[in-house]
Amino acid sequence: MRSASLHASTAVSLRLMFGLGLVLLIGLALLALKQGGSLVAWGDIVAAPSRPETLAQAIIETIRAPRLSAAILVGICLAVAGAVMQTVLRNPLAAPDILAVTTGAQLALVIVTLLLPFYVPSLAATVFGGVFGGLACLTLGGGLRAPPVRLALAGIAVSLSFAAISSAIVLMADDRASGIVLWSAGILDQTGWAKVATVGPAVFAGLFVVSLMAPSLDLLGLGEDSARGLGVTRAVTLLALSASVVLAGSAVTLGGPIGFVGLAVPNLLRGIGITRHRHVIPLSAIWGAVAVLIADVTAQWLGAEGSSIPTGAIVACLGAPAMLVLLRFAKIGQEQRPRALSISSRLPASLLFAVLLVASAVAVASALAVGDGVARTVSELVAVFDLRAPRLLVAMGAGMLLAGAGVFLQAATRNPLCGPETLGLAQGAALFSLVALLGGLLPGSPGFQLVAAAGSFAALFCLFAFGVHRTPERLVLYGIALAASLGACGTIVVVEARLQTTQALSWLAGSTHARGMDDAVALLPWLLFLLAAAVSFCSRLDVLVLGDDTARSLGLSTSRTRLAAAACAAAFVAGAVSSVGAIGFVGLLAPHAGRLLAGPKHARLLPVSLVLGAVLVVVADMVGRSVIAPRELPAGIVAALVGAPVFALLLHRRRSWGG
Repeated sequence: MRSASLHASTAVSLRLMFGLGLVLLIGLALLALKQGGSLVAWGDIVAAPSRPETLAQAIIETIRAPRLSAAILVGICLAVAGAVMQTVLRNPLAAPDILAVTTGAQLALVIVTLLLPFYVPSLAATVFGGVFGGLACLTLGGGLRAPPVRLALAGIAVSLSFAAISSAIVLMADDRASGIVLWSAGILDQTGWAKVATVGPAVFAGLFVVSLMAPSLDLLGLGEDSARGLGVTRAVTLLALSASVVLAGSAVTLGGPIGFVGLAVPNLLRGIGITRHRHVIPLSAIWGAVAVLIADVTAQWLGAEGSSIPTGAIVACLGAPAMLVLLRFAKIGQEQRPRALSISSRLPASLLFAVLLVASAVAVASALAVGDGVARTVSELVAVFDLRAPRLLVAMGAGMLLAGAGVFLQAATRNPLCGPETLGLAQGAALFSLVALLGGLLPGSPGFQLVAAAGSFAALFCLFAFGVHRTPERLVLYGIALAASLGACGTIVVVEARLQTTQALSWLAGSTHARGMDDAVALLPWLLFLLAAAVSFCSRLDVLVLGDDTARSLGLSTSRTRLAAAACAAAFVAGAVSSVGAIGFVGLLAPHAGRLLAGPKHARLLPVSLVLGAVLVVVADMVGRSVIAPRELPAGIVAALVGAPVFALLLHRRRSWGG
């Protein structure tokens, strides 16, 4: 009786999802043809099949209809690819963007567009890049059967590294930066049918293969042993993954890297009880197209005044809510908590002091001597001192603040993968600081610092308000989704305000370019606050990392201490970002290196981490100033190029994590 009732409920859900999806798809398609200006009226859309010789018809045929087709194909590709990946990997977090397939495809297309002197077909580049990104993710994450959280975090690490390389290439191609930035944010503008005609056959081939494999995908969903017993071989798994990579590469070729569609749509369908792939695949295609069309119509409406808002940025803005819903209802990250933060390795105090002193001296000397040219004599050093010394001081101060934020965040969450950039605090401060720039506030001014602080505290509120902090793995996943959403909002601000693209990119990535002594002085209050917080919190952080039960038994109010430590971290991030922008990975790596050198006691860990954070930013800034001189790479990109692989290696070492 119960089975019959469940079957009837699923049948109703199927009919409802098919019917509602088709109605929405048709309505949104008509709206997309009308949206984008006043030159096309509803009457022109009705008359379009007869192809009258009018300006409106030319606009529909050469601009609106190709863009509509691209949006539908991108949505279909991403959602179906996500559905297949989630089944094959038995991982609800699997999706082209989560597993680095999308970012790998993006990097490959940036390379063949801006660096290679010969022509490479876009689809071939994106498919190859997608395969490379997916293989890198699987290798670091532990293979096809890796726990969901570890595989997702490995993919995010690979994606961050690829994104840093892409940003570096784009900044070096200054004259073409604006167009590539828009494409990298996921823009669906089409001029004619060339891309759609090129990619269309690959899309339909991928969909045909996936549709034929629906029964095998159902068997794979039963488990590896059951599927093997029923005749499903490893070749089936590889073919399904290959088809999904082709679909993802096609989507990137058409519209750039667009995220979250492949993650959210299949999980939504399975969440309402639709599990058979003969239903999941067509419904994923319909609702994926609906999701991208909603975002594209919104993007066109926001860009009605002439600006070009990336559709992918609109989708990414919805990424944090989508991840929050998924983490609320999916059984992810509850099986096993990460190991404690304590690390037994430590150096003797005298040797540790010597190591830090030598590292600091080398970093300071290099930063003063190396830049756009090398100062080899005392007179040359004096000549460039006034230019390089302020940047050195600003880099040191920002590095100390970011490292302090990382120590406080990792202690507050007892999660070694937490940092200002993985929880979205840096992106929140950067987004609000862009708004401050638009308002005429100068970087480093008190008003500018307050606005940046509002951004980091807003991100902190989003993290803690919904309870995901209670599970460490969920906190990181939601934090990364929040960071992506805030970064997308920053892209929209840059496009809408028509900010200078290269300068805006440098700010968002984090740079000490053109910083003076006033900027260094503006950091002093934040550094004094950091010192006061360190003196006040060290002993409490030591107790907090022991666990809530132990900490409460020792008389510590864990919830109050955790919130206070996180609030201090948000303030540190605001001080750093208000001076240099959003430099990533310093707050993640400096505490790890500090534990290896000084051990887990915060009275030793915190000062060591602060010195290491300062050295990291100083070195990153020095490398960025010199590697492509006279042009510069932002220090944040250099830090990410080093930090993302190290983040992946840290994750790779923690194979005991559950998912």
